[in-house]
Amino acid sequence: MKIRSAANRKTLALFYGLGVYLWLVNLMPLATTDTYYSVYLLCGITGMLCLGSWRPMKLSKREAGWILAAAFLFSGAVVLANYDLFQPISALETLFHMVCTIFGGICVGAAILLWMYQKLPAGRKTDGRMHPCKVFLFTFASTAAIQLGYLLLVRFPGVLTTDSVSTIAQLVGKHPYDNTMPFWHTVTVKVFVDLGMALFGDINCAVAMFHGAQILFLSACFGFVLMTLHQRGVPRGVLIGVYAVYALLPYNIVYSVTLWKDIPFSGAVLLFTTALYRWLAGMGSKRINGIWLLIGGLGLCLWRTNGWYAFAVTWVVLAVVLWKKQPRLILFLLAILLLSWAMLNPVLGILGVDEGNLVEAFAVPFQQIARVVANNRALTQEEQSLLGQIFNLEKMAQLYDPLTVDPVKFETFYYDQVEYVRQHWGQYLKLYIQLGLRYPGDYLKAWVDETKGYWNAGYRFWIYTFGVEDNAYGVTAAYADGIVASLYAAWFRYFEKLDIFQPLVSIGLQAWGLIACTLINFLKKRKEALLGIPLLVLLVGLWLGTPVYAEFRYAYPLFLTMPLIGCVTAFAPEKS
Repeated sequence: MKIRSAANRKTLALFYGLGVYLWLVNLMPLATTDTYYSVYLLCGITGMLCLGSWRPMKLSKREAGWILAAAFLFSGAVVLANYDLFQPISALETLFHMVCTIFGGICVGAAILLWMYQKLPAGRKTDGRMHPCKVFLFTFASTAAIQLGYLLLVRFPGVLTTDSVSTIAQLVGKHPYDNTMPFWHTVTVKVFVDLGMALFGDINCAVAMFHGAQILFLSACFGFVLMTLHQRGVPRGVLIGVYAVYALLPYNIVYSVTLWKDIPFSGAVLLFTTALYRWLAGMGSKRINGIWLLIGGLGLCLWRTNGWYAFAVTWVVLAVVLWKKQPRLILFLLAILLLSWAMLNPVLGILGVDEGNLVEAFAVPFQQIARVVANNRALTQEEQSLLGQIFNLEKMAQLYDPLTVDPVKFETFYYDQVEYVRQHWGQYLKLYIQLGLRYPGDYLKAWVDETKGYWNAGYRFWIYTFGVEDNAYGVTAAYADGIVASLYAAWFRYFEKLDIFQPLVSIGLQAWGLIACTLINFLKKRKEALLGIPLLVLLVGLWLGTPVYAEFRYAYPLFLTMPLIGCVTAFAPEKS
């Protein structure tokens, strides 16, 4: 129903404004904790600005229902993530405080979503602009120069952590190949390390060779995105902002020289999503777009263990929605899906590659059981016996950390009992369900503490590292000092110190933006809604099984791909 009276509009604005005010005030205690209060403040201010420019409009029951549901989930997520603020919930004052916060969060979420639904996309013209190839070449060359300069002049041969050394061990050591660090990522690294060894005969130069290739790959992906957005008529100021995000933000610079599977995987997600958008929008040659889809799709499927599932779900949705309109695309993506499945299953079996660690997928269940044990809840003798078969329960109660499963996984689980778990999986599933039904509060709090970094405002947690882990393979840091190193270091310190930059590293804010863009495109029945599917699957995977509550690199695909999704949601070329 459309509100026509000016008095009613003012009343509605005051109503919403009060809700936003209550939300910000009630969350104010978080300003002194590790939660990014600046993200809540940004959301609140954005909600007020959206409310100021929004005009009442007619909404169908379907549209209103989706927007209200999304606003409620946003508000509920904020309250749930900060449940300590609302304890004890039985107290009348605390309950009132929580209700006001939920109401305010709904006002914030609804105001932003209603504005987005009404105002987006904004039409843009594409005539008389710079040639797309020039945009690609400038972005590619300048980004690569910044990152190669950092590699060669500051942080040679790159950054290697424990995971990185595990990969190097399989290349130059005598360790058998396994899939704990994805085998096909290890093979990709091996190609460039072997080339570097052949050319220079030095392991440090060989590792730097891989990082150089990684830099060129990421820079090409960034250039591909900027070229695409330029062709779609995105305003020049927005393009400059996207360029600055890719070329200048510290995490993109440091990650470009870090040997983690998550880095090229994230680039593959960005490449695949951009190529998919170009195909659906009819931009450029389908043959060229098909090449990028193939490269990005294989990287998405092979370079991280959960990537194949994200691709599979994406294919199912695309097949349902687009089979009649895009049969060639659906068949081509099916070929990529089947090829990657073969490479991940029978091919690995033929090569004798071990499938990896079974327990990696059970981070959240481990944490929930550990919370029950750490809280000294009553267990039957049968339950104690079954858990004691695979866990050191006494140690579990001492080492349980609500923010990471690592102490439970690495120090209390009996890895020699993996086969026992396989044989008795039904009993353990029954036990897990029984404990959840008996102690739902413990299970819920364990899940919130373990996953909140991926659906709440953000937390002060490490993003990148700078060192080379001690290793037996000769890889050593040759880090340089000087004016160039000082300039990079100064910019990194400045970025980390100021709260104004916190939204740029908030995983939760990226997740909220992804959900909002996907919802708006879905309600408007735009093909852009399909672009968020692989990211949503990866995000839900983190909600279900992350080992650490706010690991930035796990969410790096979000940070690389959201500039594309945000821009194609906000802007569209005007039709002639």
